[in-house]
Amino acid sequence: MQEQLEQLKDRATDFFDSDHGGGSAEADGRNAGIGQGENMLAFATAIGCTFLVRQGLQLGWRAALKRDPPKNPTSHEVAWREALLWGAVSGAIVGAARIASRRASSSAYRSFRSTP
Repeated sequence: MQEQLEQLKDRATDFFDSDHGGGSAEADGRNAGIGQGENMLAFATAIGCTFLVRQGLQLGWRAALKRDPPKNPTSHEVAWREALLWGAVSGAIVGAARIASRRASSSAYRSFRSTP
């Protein structure tokens, strides 16, 4: 059991140190200097932020349109206009929030690490 746990830990480390299986993350220099701890914190922050932003979007949709947002925009029961509107609005806002949360958490991590 301990050996399996170590293997899982090694695979997780390899995953976060690589470009998610597609080669070195530092090969093109985009992620140079980002460590495993910083990456995991940014990932966890992005997941939490995504959840909160989606909840806020759903509340805003209900307040503005007096109905629930589509649960499955690809369903034939959802009008094209509504599906595209929900997809565009939620995609843009959630995407921007994820980027902002990753950058903010990375900045906070670096600030914390540099404090004596």
